[in-house]
Amino acid sequence: MALEGYLEDLGIRDILQILSLSKKSGTLTLKGQQGEGLVCFMDGQVVRASSSFFPETLGQLLRLNKIVTEHQVVEALRCQKKLSFHQPLGQILAAKFRIASIEIEQVVAAQIEKIIFSFFSWTEGYFSFRLEEMESFGSALLNPLDFMLEKGLSSQRLVVKGNKIAELGREDKIDDELIERELVELENQQSQHGLTLLRGMLAELEHPELGGGIILLILRYASEIMNRAIVFDVRGNQLVGLGQFGLADLSGAADTIVRKMRLHVDSESLFAQVLKGQVAVRSALKNSAAEGRLKEFLGGVAEEVFLGPLVSDGKVVALLYGDNFPSSQPICAANAFEVFLSQAGLAMEQALCGVD
Repeated sequence: MALEGYLEDLGIRDILQILSLSKKSGTLTLKGQQGEGLVCFMDGQVVRASSSFFPETLGQLLRLNKIVTEHQVVEALRCQKKLSFHQPLGQILAAKFRIASIEIEQVVAAQIEKIIFSFFSWTEGYFSFRLEEMESFGSALLNPLDFMLEKGLSSQRLVVKGNKIAELGREDKIDDELIERELVELENQQSQHGLTLLRGMLAELEHPELGGGIILLILRYASEIMNRAIVFDVRGNQLVGLGQFGLADLSGAADTIVRKMRLHVDSESLFAQVLKGQVAVRSALKNSAAEGRLKEFLGGVAEEVFLGPLVSDGKVVALLYGDNFPSSQPICAANAFEVFLSQAGLAMEQALCGVD
């Protein structure tokens, strides 16, 4: 799965969820004004993280947490250098000085969380995920500082916990029970076959031969969670119809009619909000001229509609409108669909680069 681009288009939270849901193994590299970072995944779980902003070694952290003494670290490093095959420093400390392995794992896990949460504030920069099978735990090829977990951390859990810390402002207010409740809520948002569907759709985006079929794939995904939708091409301040589903009541010529649609985006419209913020919106349509024309065209809209951007090369190139009209039910699995749109934009960008 090719995954690279800019954090302005796809944030670290979305990247973590994509890699978690697709259960990929490999290395994510981050480069920005704040420095450089690295996150290693095994089957979607985070097993290692490093950052130029956090240069501490494992020995320094263990001493800081009063788990080992400086003498023990020096002796363990001396033993490590003499070994024919690399052995993690933590394993040597546990065996030689009977340090509890669980205490070492907790320190490493806490450091990985700290590093991951720091990445959440990176809103600009470049990212690249390289798909590869990770070396086994303890390999000298992995990390000389031994900041690696034998059992990884859930990417979804890291996203939930990081969001709660940002929301509450304090980590000491967060416990396992709160995190579990938030995880259940996230899974419910991705429920009703949304999680399985997302995995399948992400797998389809891996095929480079899709190219221009990405818009059709977006519509097919949307048809699974909405009653109807229209995809618009974004041309400056104008939206041009590209395709649709669910509008069969338009005398059987819905596709032709949609392709003739032209909507001028007013600065105060919901469309403008999506184009400017480059984020999906779930809301009632406003009363701008463009939204009024859309309402008239559709012959009625639901109380809640979905507007999602397809971002490529740092700009919104397409916009999807969807709703459940005539039903008043909210759109299920919309969060998972947003993740898919983020990845679809990157896939389109890579497909166009391939054409060039």
